[in-house]
Amino acid sequence: MKKSLYGKSLIAAVLCFVAASCSKQNDLVPATASSEATVKAGQKSLLTTTHTITFEGIGRSYMADTTSYGDNAYSTWGGTQIAPYVHTPSKLRFAVKGAGGATKVDYWNGGFVVSDWNYKANTPGKTGDWWYSYLNQCSVYSGTSGAKNGGYGGSNNFAVLFGYVDSYNSSYTTRPVMNFTSGSGVVDGMYVCLSSYTYGVIQNGNTFGSTGVATPLKDIAGGKGYFKLLAYGYNGNTPTNGGNPVEIDLARYNNHTAVAGPLTTWTYFDLSDLGTVTRVEFNFEGNDSGAYGLNTPAYVCIDNVKVTL
Repeated sequence: MKKSLYGKSLIAAVLCFVAASCSKQNDLVPATASSEATVKAGQKSLLTTTHTITFEGIGRSYMADTTSYGDNAYSTWGGTQIAPYVHTPSKLRFAVKGAGGATKVDYWNGGFVVSDWNYKANTPGKTGDWWYSYLNQCSVYSGTSGAKNGGYGGSNNFAVLFGYVDSYNSSYTTRPVMNFTSGSGVVDGMYVCLSSYTYGVIQNGNTFGSTGVATPLKDIAGGKGYFKLLAYGYNGNTPTNGGNPVEIDLARYNNHTAVAGPLTTWTYFDLSDLGTVTRVEFNFEGNDSGAYGLNTPAYVCIDNVKVTL
């Protein structure tokens, strides 16, 4: 009798151990697509793959490869124009508006160029405000000037985002867009840093300022100048995050003193509240503006874009 009870107890113990082991094993086996719950907009699946887009190791045809002005991002360029960059395998696209078609494009219409320029001062033969003018618009204000190490963590490459919409230009322009060429995903966030052009104008002003003279942003609006980046999410035609943007201050002053930025170090911009998107649209806002819109150059550099699919 004792032997029989011992045998039953042993069998039960073994079965419990096996069941527990199987349960643990099953926790490690990825569920099939058919067993996954439907992912609603703004939510992530429990099974995810994350990619970080660094812009490193890509061909020169995708880059502002000629000068720090980015001559090959304009229709007047006689050679091969800059090509849209689509990250593999996430399929997230970065491009000058209209790029990829038969018609040549112009960067002044907005969008993204990949760059490795980082001039933070005048180069030999350049004088005046050259380093903080549109002639140096593809430079990031980071790293050792001219060493092409201005990307996040001292890397070479990054992307320059340009363009905005306000009440002055809304009839003929649209916000810059990064989009998935197919499918959707969560753009978790990215690192941002001011371009040399934007930083120089924030610090020194330019003659397009609201008073017609070179006025630094810290002295605008009674010493409360600001400049910020906004991001809006869309899943198809449906706005995400209730239609509200997420935003980050690129520079903000109070009583002529910086309380945020100017962002001359790579700073993380969290976009995860936008949820599952097919595209993200960007815009800039600031209070140094006049009859023709923003006086602060509407540029920011981005790197290490994190995407979850």
